[in-house]
Amino acid sequence: MEVVIMVKEVGGLRGRRACFLLAPNQSLSFAGNLWVFISLVAVSLGISVAFALAGAWMVIPFAALEALLLAVLFGYVYVEGTRREVIRISDDRVILDCSRGNLKKPVYHTEFNRDSLSVRVRVGSTPAEPACLTFTGPEGCLEIGDFLSDGEKAALVEKLGGCGICARKDQCFQLKDF
Repeated sequence: MEVVIMVKEVGGLRGRRACFLLAPNQSLSFAGNLWVFISLVAVSLGISVAFALAGAWMVIPFAALEALLLAVLFGYVYVEGTRREVIRISDDRVILDCSRGNLKKPVYHTEFNRDSLSVRVRVGSTPAEPACLTFTGPEGCLEIGDFLSDGEKAALVEKLGGCGICARKDQCFQLKDF
């Protein structure tokens, strides 16, 4: 079996108990993001200063607006890249914790009763549409691993099956007119 980086088993499999860490691939560190951002802003501001010195000073506000937009987008991409979903499986509960950034406290915490938990894999109607993996139970319905590729979702389903939690394949969701 191939190595799946974005689905990590933490602490090893102990019978029906396990802990899985789901994290998106973040190939560029915070320092790398900062370096790219500063380089792009320096080039943009350098060009706008050259235009300002040539008499076209109206480009300066647009360059500042571009730098602000880049800062917001780089921040958003970095925070999305630091998302974490932790699935803890015990004998009677399945606990899902999600966090973003460097927060120690989860953004949301959901507990499912293991006996009533249903794991559903929705397959897209076309090959281009990605699969969707959801935990469903009386506690509610929650999509997990939306940042995972289809192969990584399949590996997660296989690992969950090793813990005794079997998944069910559903067809694509259909919109109905009422």
